[in-house]
Amino acid sequence: MKNRRKFWSLSMHALPSFGLLLQGSLYLTTQKFMPYHADALSVTWEELPPHYQGFVLGVIRGMGAGSVAVSLALLIMLFIPFRRDDRWSIWAVPLIGMIFTLFTAYAAYTIDTRTPASTPWRETLGLTATYLAGAVISYWPRRATPRSTSKNP
Repeated sequence: MKNRRKFWSLSMHALPSFGLLLQGSLYLTTQKFMPYHADALSVTWEELPPHYQGFVLGVIRGMGAGSVAVSLALLIMLFIPFRRDDRWSIWAVPLIGMIFTLFTAYAAYTIDTRTPASTPWRETLGLTATYLAGAVISYWPRRATPRSTSKNP
């Protein structure tokens, strides 16, 4: 890395992207819903009819597939064009990350407020804030380089 700004910006974007990758992988490989899904539906996995289980797993795996796809795309953009200082990637990475995590937080918030479940919508907003912090670091004005005051001809 050329400088600390680039290192911290890349780190602030990579951290939530790896988190999304892990969460998506968990959702893709789960065999039943998460505890907050049970709370939202007020039933245990075993009480859910088999055809509902299939539907719920399909929805969960769809979310997992989206998380894996977005996170892999972001990580590829981070470690190739972002590191090369391609200007488009400096705004595209945080923008895509913030849009995805904001929509995900909104979906989780909807479940949180309309069901008995307690969803991780606040944690998802934390990912959004991390992408935003990375963008701020990328675009923060650079300090002016002090000019030499010596009068050498």
